[in-house]
Amino acid sequence: MRPMTQLRVGPAALVVLACFALACGGHSTGPQDPPKGLASCVGNDFLTVAPIDPALLREIVPLGSLNPPAHTLPTDHLYLNTTIVSRVSTVANVVAPGNIVLTEVTRSTRTAAGTAEAVDYGISFFPCADVFMYFAHVALSLELSAKVGAFTTCDPPYSTGGTTATNCRKPLEITLTPGALIGTVGGPTNPGLDYGGNDRRVPALAFINQARSPGSDRTFGQKNTICPVDYYVAAVATVLRTKLGRNGVTRTIAPVCGTIMQDLPNTAQGRWFFNSTTQDDPHLALAHDNGDPRLGVISGGTSMPSLPSGARTFTPSVSGRVNTDFPLVTADNQIYCYQSFLGNPAPPLRHVLIQLTTSARVRIEGFIGATCGDPSTWAFTSGATEFSR
Repeated sequence: MRPMTQLRVGPAALVVLACFALACGGHSTGPQDPPKGLASCVGNDFLTVAPIDPALLREIVPLGSLNPPAHTLPTDHLYLNTTIVSRVSTVANVVAPGNIVLTEVTRSTRTAAGTAEAVDYGISFFPCADVFMYFAHVALSLELSAKVGAFTTCDPPYSTGGTTATNCRKPLEITLTPGALIGTVGGPTNPGLDYGGNDRRVPALAFINQARSPGSDRTFGQKNTICPVDYYVAAVATVLRTKLGRNGVTRTIAPVCGTIMQDLPNTAQGRWFFNSTTQDDPHLALAHDNGDPRLGVISGGTSMPSLPSGARTFTPSVSGRVNTDFPLVTADNQIYCYQSFLGNPAPPLRHVLIQLTTSARVRIEGFIGATCGDPSTWAFTSGATEFSR
């Protein structure tokens, strides 16, 4: 593996990069088809170089992160978080993970109240015809920026996670060899890299509502999300897997790279939708934590007046109606209550009532008070919010 170094560079050496912590727009979506003439994929071990020097990786956050409102639903990419968190001028190189063809570069410009405009880039690429991958939140190298040139096509602005973003796209074909410099990440505002991918050879994930998965109408979409770590040669994959985890805790429960598909039919577990909005912000996920899947999470967006947006984590129970694990919550006419959320929930503390009214609809409402109290008092009010599959 080509050695990588930690660099100190001035503003003339790279395109300006900034990232809002909750706004992860700007991911390249890629074309429906790979470049013409690109060979079919053989096996899954064709990437040879870690995109960031593993010595500079603090952790690789598994698939399925819940970070509402921008990522209310399980996130379909990894976060490669570096050890570089406090030095504005210090960056880590992002390099080509193998022989790849860049097919699109996306420039994302984001604004939020009280902050300066932020610009960074997404990179779409194919290592072979059956696998599409992307990086996001990269500062392009000067050489690659010159090859990309001007952006001529821009999507309409959209809002997510409290920011407004505009994405401009540039289709192209640029061939890179393993270890070729793509750009950099680093500094206190963007210590890591988003890394996602799709493999059209794998069976479609069994989402209950396939039409609600981004890219469901494309050759490469969320339906065939993969863990990019699984596509490296054994020596590199082994090193990267030791980094999988979150907040200093290594994930050991299979699949160690996490999952985005947690839908279970006829239960409360999985994705729930408030309306037809394609952004995550208004929706709901009743799922398990991507760092420690033994924990349950109520991941709520912006559509519940009784419950501010946030991810509320709890220790599930396999009996009773308090903190009941979501696979055990069915349309049985019972109301279930959730309390004693872990971490530091924002005051005032709340408990949450949930009821599966049918196999395809769920009702949820938050109430002031840390604990559930007497079950005979559990009742919804006009402040409850309903979601559907």
